[in-house]
Amino acid sequence: MNFGDKLKQLRKDAGLSQEDLARQLNITQKSICNYENNTRFPKGQKIITGLAEIFNVSVDYLISDNDDVSRNEDFISNAKTEFGYKGKKEAEIILDRTSAIFAGGELSEDDKDAFFKSITEIYFDAKHKARKKYGRKTTEDKDSHKTP
Repeated sequence: MNFGDKLKQLRKDAGLSQEDLARQLNITQKSICNYENNTRFPKGQKIITGLAEIFNVSVDYLISDNDDVSRNEDFISNAKTEFGYKGKKEAEIILDRTSAIFAGGELSEDDKDAFFKSITEIYFDAKHKARKKYGRKTTEDKDSHKTP
């Protein structure tokens, strides 16, 4: 997937219009349109970095044509950031075990993306639910259990 296709998909997944995204980056809607149509590429690191921050992806993911490597690195990095080294190890195991599904197969990039997005959502949702149910209680959680 090229830069423009990634940008368009990320923007749509985030529920943003071209105009909304342009406003956040302090550029024109026409610029976003040109990026998504692959008629132009952002000049300077500021816009690329801004896009990476808005969509919570790495700069490498945005500009690299090697989706699998960047996507895997983002997943591992996000798991480590949110759940520490245990989360990182779990993410690596998930990627290792699911990679066999694609070995030697003829799965389209769209299908791979959809599968990976689903696995990522399931993983983070399960971790958040487990943290909420079994994890350390926050001050807010403790206060909500007090009787008035």
